Amino acid sequence: MTRGRGSKEKGQQLTLAEALAFALELHKGGHFDEAEALYREVLEAEPEQPDALHYLGVLSHQTGDGEAAVTLIERAIARLPDHADMHNNLGNVLSELGRLDEAAAAYRKVIALRPDDPDAYGNFGVVLKEQGKLDEAAEIYRKALALMPDSVQALQNLGNVLRRQGKYHEAAAACRRAIEVLPGDSKSYLVLGSVYYAAGRLDEAAAVYQKWLDRDPDNALARHMLAASTGRDVPERASDQVVRQMFEGFAGSFERVLDKLEYRAPALITACLAAELGAPAGGLDVLDAGCGTGLCGPLLAPYTRRLTGVDLSPAMLAKAKGRGVYDALEAAELTAFLEGQAGAYDLIASADTLCYFGALEAVLAAAARALRPGGRLVFTLENAGQDEDAGFRLGPHGRYSHTKDYVRRSLAGAGLALRSLEDDVLRKEGGKAVAGLVVLAQRPG
Repeated sequence: MTRGRGSKEKGQQLTLAEALAFALELHKGGHFDEAEALYREVLEAEPEQPDALHYLGVLSHQTGDGEAAVTLIERAIARLPDHADMHNNLGNVLSELGRLDEAAAAYRKVIALRPDDPDAYGNFGVVLKEQGKLDEAAEIYRKALALMPDSVQALQNLGNVLRRQGKYHEAAAACRRAIEVLPGDSKSYLVLGSVYYAAGRLDEAAAVYQKWLDRDPDNALARHMLAASTGRDVPERASDQVVRQMFEGFAGSFERVLDKLEYRAPALITACLAAELGAPAGGLDVLDAGCGTGLCGPLLAPYTRRLTGVDLSPAMLAKAKGRGVYDALEAAELTAFLEGQAGAYDLIASADTLCYFGALEAVLAAAARALRPGGRLVFTLENAGQDEDAGFRLGPHGRYSHTKDYVRRSLAGAGLALRSLEDDVLRKEGGKAVAGLVVLAQRPG
């Protein structure tokens, strides 16, 4: 077999071992297409070569084909059943696919093969946490820490699990230890602040965010959370940097987390549309504004001629693309995107995106301009009640809530006619219902 890049001259013959090593070099260098081609050449010569199967499986996962990755890595394991790294990577892929029981089995095998590997316990703990097996997850993280007492990731994960169990004192201790070990790691401050918020100790949460900001004055999320916990210097919306920090890296588990929270916003959006439009007849140009991983996409698709999604997070958009229902996906800030879309849409839907905006005037005005005459805008907000002079407030969780009067004024100012404004429950948080608003408006014409 031949290959013409890097350390081998074009046309030079490679042995099987050399080809595999060269493919891995290309893979590590990010040359995925060339690496894949060379892995496949190896497999043509030796169809069940376990390392080629394994690495091609890893590459398939990296390029978005998780199911192919599972098949390839399982074939590799059939040849080398006691190869811990193969079981670990299989667990990683299965976890990403949401096949948590199978992922847990893979990580158990890794631990059986490498009982002194703290990373194996850490991976297993993540799956247990997502399965809601919090006692087991806490035990596994403690085992990881017994092997590596200064593992910041294990301390953070243990803190998160203990917070969910309501063991706030122990959770805070784990997070404070993580900060002692690595004072510059932002996640430790964020988790510790969330522990104090869950415990109702907002002054202590504010102190954590202040310490974080003092250490990292340019950290947008630290500044945002300090404003959220104190009510001082509240921005008109969460900045692009804040939203990216909140959601980048969350794409893999996003939907499973929302499922546990009994997340209802997409269903509320489509119920509102059904009441307004009747049975879907297609033919509409639709924007899913703040589409995230595309939860609304399949529900909106029956209404559409063309469905576009926009979101700030490329990782979220990659998940949305996998649904196969979007005609276009754009990575952009919502208001800026809408400003360039004059008269482009018959319908704009936005589920739990405008809760990261305090002031709604600019984004609603941009949405109005992006709608065609007669076009509709449907969105959800969190309900602030009626006692906010500004019409909105930034809560200690980092999201905004809005009053009904403010929503009415903002829609009118944007030239949109209010069709309906309904109270409903968006999801549960800490076991409590999150009060929301479902809003439908229309551009006259």
